Amino acid sequence: MRRLACFVLLLAALAGPAVAQPAPDVPFSFTAFGDMPYCLPSAPQDCPAEHGRVARLVGQMNATRPAFSIYVGDTKGGSEICTDDTVLRAFSFFGLATHPLVYTPGDNEWTDCWQDRAGRFDPLERLALLRARFFADDRSLGRQRMRLVRQADVDPAHRLYVENARWQHGAVTFVTLHVPGSNNNRPTAPGEAGTIVPPAGAMEEYQARNAANLAWLSAAFAEAHRQESRALVIAIQADLFYVARCGRGWDSGYRDTRDAIGREAAAFGRPVLLINGDSHFWLHDRPIAAAPNLTRIMVPGEQDIRAVRIQVDPAAADPWSFSLIGTDDRPARPGC
Repeated sequence: MRRLACFVLLLAALAGPAVAQPAPDVPFSFTAFGDMPYCLPSAPQDCPAEHGRVARLVGQMNATRPAFSIYVGDTKGGSEICTDDTVLRAFSFFGLATHPLVYTPGDNEWTDCWQDRAGRFDPLERLALLRARFFADDRSLGRQRMRLVRQADVDPAHRLYVENARWQHGAVTFVTLHVPGSNNNRPTAPGEAGTIVPPAGAMEEYQARNAANLAWLSAAFAEAHRQESRALVIAIQADLFYVARCGRGWDSGYRDTRDAIGREAAAFGRPVLLINGDSHFWLHDRPIAAAPNLTRIMVPGEQDIRAVRIQVDPAAADPWSFSLIGTDDRPARPGC
């Protein structure tokens, strides 16, 4: 028996430090950020300073002692060449987080890499690189790593989608969905305001991943019911409501996701928080009238190098409160 106990302790040590689960009603905080650093090919001399701004931000986030952070995609600017070094450089600032960090990809890392300005890379090859390097096991990034439930490990029909993750923190269920900008890698439909014509195979990739996302979203709400969670948090990259806010742009790649989130949130009946990036300014709204329990926030980004601190009181009727972390030196105004 003593040998068995020692073996169990050895396995626990090899697995790394565990992230303690709080009691269901204990308040906690986490942070969300994304869309940074953006380096301009026309001003390469400024790139080290942009990297430094993001590193300082992560230090400021560490000081708030979050339970974890969520990065909602776009680890590079859209006009930066999609080389291995550029696509993988996020490890340099993800690794500064002293807490667990969960990442969901954006469009600049892969879907837009076929464009001339990004070096005409194969998007699917870039996506394979992201999956192999950032999602190599069932744990988060960051210096303190926490275990995640990955869709690839529990959903036999969707074993490719290692980037889709779920975890529980006290009485709150968290889920990431791989929904990037640029119309979710879907070629735009006739009549849409704006045209995206990605390389051959994009529609098939979108359709398969869209089906996986919808299944994973449904599974997250089912798990929240099973856990009797008081709230649920969804993290994605894309701004699903750009067309509704701005009256232009493309929308065909987002309708299924937006409709499913509204439908599932309304049926859940408890607080739901949707976090996204993509449009680069701070926004807090309730964008779906049929789901008044759904709150959406959009994190700053690009030149506005700030993160959002989300304080959670699971026992409260409205459990979310928000504050911005970082230097307010280049705030972005809401726009289209």
